[in-house]
Amino acid sequence: MKGESGDRLVSDRSGAPGFRPAPGAVSHSDVTEISITRAGASARYALPSDRHYLTPRHVWAQMQDGVATVGVTAPLGEMLWFTPEIRFWAVERVDHGQTLATVQGRSGRTVVICSPLAGSVVALNGLLERAPHALLAQPYGGGWVARIVPDSWERDHACMTSARSYRRALDAELPIGREFCFGGALLPPPMMPPAG
Repeated sequence: MKGESGDRLVSDRSGAPGFRPAPGAVSHSDVTEISITRAGASARYALPSDRHYLTPRHVWAQMQDGVATVGVTAPLGEMLWFTPEIRFWAVERVDHGQTLATVQGRSGRTVVICSPLAGSVVALNGLLERAPHALLAQPYGGGWVARIVPDSWERDHACMTSARSYRRALDAELPIGREFCFGGALLPPPMMPPAG
């Protein structure tokens, strides 16, 4: 009996069927071994390579025509409520690491969206007040948070990483747990009053 490629169906000593290569075909000993590794925990997330990432805070910045657009990363969406309420805190200026906005997170947590750079805030995304789910659905598009004219892009850019480096950090931290991975963007849980 022959397969489509001319290989013959044979059985080994155990009687189990198998394929024997057709005459002149490449044998297994002629093929270089291919190593297949498991995909990392971050494989399900889009991480555009044209953005720069502030890894511990899970925010990104993209510089264009002297203005940096800032937003949250897709992985941080795991910590957001499905239709999160957003409160903007930034007014005219922000420093590196300063809060731009807070967002309702899952399990009663609050997610802090910080600025990955220092500069003048020229726009806050008004769409997020009407359609906050854009943070989840379009984190790198319509779900941007703020536009900032940086004081020193070179200085702040040096604190950010590439998409590849951010993905490596996610692959190392996500298996440990969400709280560990996203802890730099979360406010501590509210304290429960003592019983009694």
